[in-house]
Amino acid sequence: MKKTFGKWGCILAVFIGVLTLSLTQKEVYAEEPEYLGQVIDGSVLTEDNEAEDYQQVRLRNSYLAHGFIKITNNGNGVVGIGGSTDCFVTSDVVKLNIYLERSKGDTGFYSYKSFEYTAYNTYTLGKSFNYAVEKGYYYRLRGYHYASKNGVGENLISVTDGIYIG
Repeated sequence: MKKTFGKWGCILAVFIGVLTLSLTQKEVYAEEPEYLGQVIDGSVLTEDNEAEDYQQVRLRNSYLAHGFIKITNNGNGVVGIGGSTDCFVTSDVVKLNIYLERSKGDTGFYSYKSFEYTAYNTYTLGKSFNYAVEKGYYYRLRGYHYASKNGVGENLISVTDGIYIG
């Protein structure tokens, strides 16, 4: 004659198994990136989801008004990149150069990819897009903003903090 656990025996076995697993379960945390809070090439290394910089011309009679750049962590190794160059008046040439830079955190930032845009006879130039990057690095943006009118050129530089893409 064959003996079996029966319904209550199976329930008891499952309960003991779940209890045993819950008592021996290890908590797993995402690895925190190294070098957080350090300043590399003027940028603070963060694990924030975004970083931006806004630079404004404070001179009278300028053509160039301000420059703006922003980087965001969109997840899965994709960063959002955006920037603009804005003028007080319509200018002959308006430029927006965005340089994506990266660092491991123990060395300085270096150029990873550049995006250069030029517009004519306008007062503003803006761009935004997504870009896939390698994980495990800090990324930042450096912006070059330029405007010229009647042969006179003005420029600004903007730089974000570094955000970790893991």
